[in-house]
Amino acid sequence: MTYNLCRLGLFLGCAVLGALAGLRGLVLIAAALLVSGVLSWFLLARQRAAMADVVGSAVTRGRGRLAARTEAEDAYVDSVASQPTSTEDGVTRPDR
Repeated sequence: MTYNLCRLGLFLGCAVLGALAGLRGLVLIAAALLVSGVLSWFLLARQRAAMADVVGSAVTRGRGRLAARTEAEDAYVDSVASQPTSTEDGVTRPDR
């Protein structure tokens, strides 16, 4: 959140400075995006690294949950597949 707010602040600051310099319209927006992007690369490196850590840990937790669900589903399928089947009415289904 901090990183995004700082990026927005840099963009708005650059847009205000560009407007004061006489830029208008699409040129103002393009210049503000370019200048704020370059400035954020240097000024917000620490915040960007912190955000990357948060996103990386969230992805790792999500992958762990997905692996656990996949493992549980595989165990269920294996247990259903290992049960004997009955064909009394011609339909094969697991015994219950």
